[in-house]
Amino acid sequence: MSRTRQWIRWWLVAGLALVLGGCGFHLQTGATIPPKLTGLRVAGTGPSGGTLAQAVDRALQRDGNYAQQGGPLLQIDNAYVSQRIISISPGSGVALEFLDTLHADISVIGSDHKILLASQPLLMENSFSYNSGNPLATNEQQVTSQRLLMEQGARQILRRVLNSPVFRQQAP
Repeated sequence: MSRTRQWIRWWLVAGLALVLGGCGFHLQTGATIPPKLTGLRVAGTGPSGGTLAQAVDRALQRDGNYAQQGGPLLQIDNAYVSQRIISISPGSGVALEFLDTLHADISVIGSDHKILLASQPLLMENSFSYNSGNPLATNEQQVTSQRLLMEQGARQILRRVLNSPVFRQQAP
């Protein structure tokens, strides 16, 4: 009886694999870069441009994609982080919560120096709270918040670029 159950399970798993393969389902691999973007390089300008470019490059490398000399260029221009107070303690007048905003413009230039993706603005926001009882922890919070903002910005940039209809069109 148990041998019969094993065969039934085996056939169910095999049938499921055939059905999923036949409908176009495939497990995601590291190859998310469209052919036009193979070897994508990343460069950044502005006070936060280098940090943001490094975050994008790390994300690409985690996915198994590495920059190649002469490959297309993802340009991150005028990247900076602004900060404003969004909450003040009514009793002490001390700032309690801040909003960090990442500003940048992104574009992609092909290896032939043609614009593949025209410049687009990027705005990402992240808030963090201030704890007047432990100001050192607050400094660490700010550093962590800005690192998180760069990682979120990198994911947003890659999402925009990699899912752009310009790069998702099938080659003839």
